[in-house]
Amino acid sequence: MKKLFKSSALAMTAALMMGASGNALAHKVGIVDMQAIYKQLPQMAKIEQTLQAEFAERRQEVEKLQGDLRFEAEKFKRESTTMSEEQKEELRGKIQNMQKALAEKGRPLEQDIKLRQNQELAKVQSMIIEAIESVAKKGNFDEVKVKDTTIYFNPDKVTDLSDKVVEVVSKK
Repeated sequence: MKKLFKSSALAMTAALMMGASGNALAHKVGIVDMQAIYKQLPQMAKIEQTLQAEFAERRQEVEKLQGDLRFEAEKFKRESTTMSEEQKEELRGKIQNMQKALAEKGRPLEQDIKLRQNQELAKVQSMIIEAIESVAKKGNFDEVKVKDTTIYFNPDKVTDLSDKVVEVVSKK
């Protein structure tokens, strides 16, 4: 009987300790859906408009060059059977020069647009991170995870902070 009492007491103590350590380890977790946040932010539309305006002239120039190139390529395709060799060579040279000009203008334009997008997105991202930290501190969260990189979370035990983050960032 004494052995049963001792083993029961020991088991009960171990269970209590595990319960206490379980509570000590329990913490408040939040989650954010970054894609949803980006989609809802008014700053993103503003960035798109700014970049459209900033690169409009260069884009039009490249688009015109693309249209001209298509026209000349179609012309070559249509009329090459009736052209002399000299005319064909002249048109081929013109098409090659247009392709070269397009590459010289198109690639740098794409690179410049990507660079500016990254600069603007970095600004928004820093605002989002500040907002996440602010919301997490106000809500006494111990941890905030990104939804896309989390394999599983129990929606009953994890709070989605995305809407609150959007609200904070939208005010800036």
